[in-house]
Amino acid sequence: MTDSPAVRTSVRAIVGFLLFCELASGFVQGYYAPLLADIARHLGVNDADITWFLTVQTLAAAVCVPLLSKLGDIFGHRRMLRIAVVSVLVGVLVTALVPHYGVVLASRVLVGPLAVWLPLEIALVHNRITGDGARKAIGMLVSVLTFGAILGTVASGIVSAVSPSLTITLLVPGVLVVVSVYAVFAKVPESTSRTHPHVDVLGFVGLGVAMVSLLLGLHLASDHGFASPLTLGVLAFALVVFAAWVVWERRAEAPAVDVALVTSRRLGPIYLTAFGFGAVMFGGQAPSSTFLAADRAVAGYGFDADASLISAMTALVTILATIGAATFSTLARRIGMRAVLILGASLAAFGNALVIPFHDELWQLWMTNGFKGVGMGLLLGALPATLAELAPSDQTGIAAGVYNSLRTLGGAAAGAVFALVLSTALAPGADFPGIDGYITIWAVEACAFAVGVVALAFLRLPAGTRTAQPVAAH
Repeated sequence: MTDSPAVRTSVRAIVGFLLFCELASGFVQGYYAPLLADIARHLGVNDADITWFLTVQTLAAAVCVPLLSKLGDIFGHRRMLRIAVVSVLVGVLVTALVPHYGVVLASRVLVGPLAVWLPLEIALVHNRITGDGARKAIGMLVSVLTFGAILGTVASGIVSAVSPSLTITLLVPGVLVVVSVYAVFAKVPESTSRTHPHVDVLGFVGLGVAMVSLLLGLHLASDHGFASPLTLGVLAFALVVFAAWVVWERRAEAPAVDVALVTSRRLGPIYLTAFGFGAVMFGGQAPSSTFLAADRAVAGYGFDADASLISAMTALVTILATIGAATFSTLARRIGMRAVLILGASLAAFGNALVIPFHDELWQLWMTNGFKGVGMGLLLGALPATLAELAPSDQTGIAAGVYNSLRTLGGAAAGAVFALVLSTALAPGADFPGIDGYITIWAVEACAFAVGVVALAFLRLPAGTRTAQPVAAH
């Protein structure tokens, strides 16, 4: 039976409002980084202290994402999304209006739930539409999120240049979040699927402690190295807690996270690829910038790039990734989802491997980044879309939440490891890394995607995977 025009319009309207929410989410995520120096001066703190502005938000997200995702599966995804958008709005407003370092750091905790918007929205989409329609919607959500991050980064520079005060500059993201609050409270219907109503409190506490400890340990490793006693102590504590948490979750009747499902052939390859993807996407940003900025006359490599060239190179990858995420579903209709996933991981691996022999000319980096951008874009859209299709219908929220958390953890781990690689690969008698350090990083990045290719080849796609079936909005 063909759905009525009213039903189709209603579903499109729901997706449209969620797309605006993701635009706002990306805008907020991209807005603050260019302003960190100004914020540090505004708060009267040094450059080392202001790094906690972003770190605190990441640590808060590590706790919020799995918790709110699972609670969405139990109590309703819209309900948790409402809590998340209000929390972010309060955090953004306090950041702008209260110029006190301690209060601002507390406000970044409230912004942490920003990272759970996408998992909850994916669950809401899959409760309304499935199959190709859901793939398109999820691809658009991811691509709009990426575009929003670009828009936020560009806007922060423009607004700060014309704004009479930093307070006004910092209030700008709040405008988009206010509209998101309206959309979620007035225009987005609640999901209908529910999972077991039991909340595994100890499981969530253990997962939160393990994630925060791991991220904090990796942050310390980036600053002090892995040999630091403090770093080793925090990481060891995190691993012990994580091991105990796995034991507990395997025995729990209604676990916070179904460990068996996460490690199964059904979802495990997606999660493994997501971890490697996050390692390259987040952990590889700093090495890429420092390589471009290096003075070839001194280091023997690099292009003495200024901020505009580095931004342009980053923009190329981001724009291609945005396009890939928005269009992967069209390609999937022709060659299938598994082929799209493997193609994306293969292109990303090829681009990272190709830069090893070809990095002496600027055009070579444009070329290799082009391969990486297209490949990463296909993965950016196809990975969460496939995950949503394969996850049990009553666990879509937590499945997407674990996906986001693993990408974050991969980025943090790679950032710490890559910093260690560059610090130990110093050129003889110099205080800058030799080219071997960067080659090692590119090789690791290529291997991360190559592992994804192999894992995705063994991905189990059951015959019962949900097919397109739009559902009327309530």
